[in-house]
Amino acid sequence: MVIKRIRDRVAGLDVHRDMVFACCWVVDPDGEVEVTKQSFATTRKGLGELAVFLCDVAVTTVAMEAAGLLAVGYVTSPMRKRTRVGIAVEAGEAT
Repeated sequence: MVIKRIRDRVAGLDVHRDMVFACCWVVDPDGEVEVTKQSFATTRKGLGELAVFLCDVAVTTVAMEAAGLLAVGYVTSPMRKRTRVGIAVEAGEAT
C-alpha cells in the first residue's frame, strides 16, 4: 500500500486530560522528513507553549485525537489556541 502525502507540514496531537502529546512531521525543500515530538500540560501555560511549539515548527495542519474528550469539551481550548495562530485543526475520535 502506498500512502500519498497531501501535506508537508503537519502535526498530530493525542489529547489526554492532563497532557497533550505532539508529533510534528515536516518535509524540507530537499524532501528530507524531520520528526519532532514533545509533550505539554493541559494548563493555560502548557497550551500556550504548545501553540508556540507548533508555530516554531511551522506546521500548517494539526490533526487531533481525543478519545471520548471531544464531547466533554477538553479540546475546546487547545483548538482555540491553534486557530488563533493560523493553524488549521482537524479533530476526531479513534474508533
